[in-house]
Amino acid sequence: MRTRKKILALVFAGALSFGIGYAGWLAMASPDVKLTYYVVEPGDTLWDIADKYREANSDIRDAYVDIMRINNIRGDQRIYPGQRLLIKDGRATK
Repeated sequence: MRTRKKILALVFAGALSFGIGYAGWLAMASPDVKLTYYVVEPGDTLWDIADKYREANSDIRDAYVDIMRINNIRGDQRIYPGQRLLIKDGRATK
């Protein structure tokens, strides 16, 4: 029984690592994209962060979805102070 749990834990950890690495690779696939880390502050929301880092004249929803996809965040998950998020920095193109 213990061995089965260990194997499942290793498979889960490997899949999670692959997913995060793949999301980061997708985000970096475009040479025009600047990536940065953002440390979540108390009171921050994904919408606030997306609005701050989105490209000028772009839809905030696209920036929001990018943050969720790159950081492997599901719709029911919350962000928390101190969490590091990988962000496409659209301010570099403003």
